Amino acid sequence: MSACPKLDTDVTLDEAHGILLPFFDSVRKEYVEEFPLVRKVELYVARDAHDTPRHFAGCSETGKKIVVAPEMVELPYPFVLGILAHELGHAVDFLYPGEFVLGREGVIRRERAAVTDGQWTRWFKAWERRDDDVVEQTADQIAERVWGMPIGYAGPCKLQNFRTGEARPQGLR
Repeated sequence: MSACPKLDTDVTLDEAHGILLPFFDSVRKEYVEEFPLVRKVELYVARDAHDTPRHFAGCSETGKKIVVAPEMVELPYPFVLGILAHELGHAVDFLYPGEFVLGREGVIRRERAAVTDGQWTRWFKAWERRDDDVVEQTADQIAERVWGMPIGYAGPCKLQNFRTGEARPQGLR
């Protein structure tokens, strides 16, 4: 992988929020029909969200907050949409804990079968113990389920988008 270039912006936090909010609202709207709790997810902009050259956004573990870096305004729009779709995939995963399972072939299944309390406890504990790669792949698969197309990772930073790229490389952080 080539070196990921440093990206800067001159826009303020408020300007970045104003630019990115319509993208966020459009992407979030795609999730709401199947996942109504996504209505509660809010967008925040913070300078420290760009803590590494390839990191532009993150989702809180509650699933209710997506934080993006102002530098995201400098990215081409397919990457903005892909990153937001991926982060909203995390939001769905966290807002509906334990409901998504990555199958052996990497395809997501939603498990909502009635189970006993003991079974649910074991299921939920297994969900909490997932490794980082499974958590990231789950977010991508939820985005693909909603959008009907896979997230690709492209460019020197291997950023999410819907236009080009490969599946998420193992160990990408």
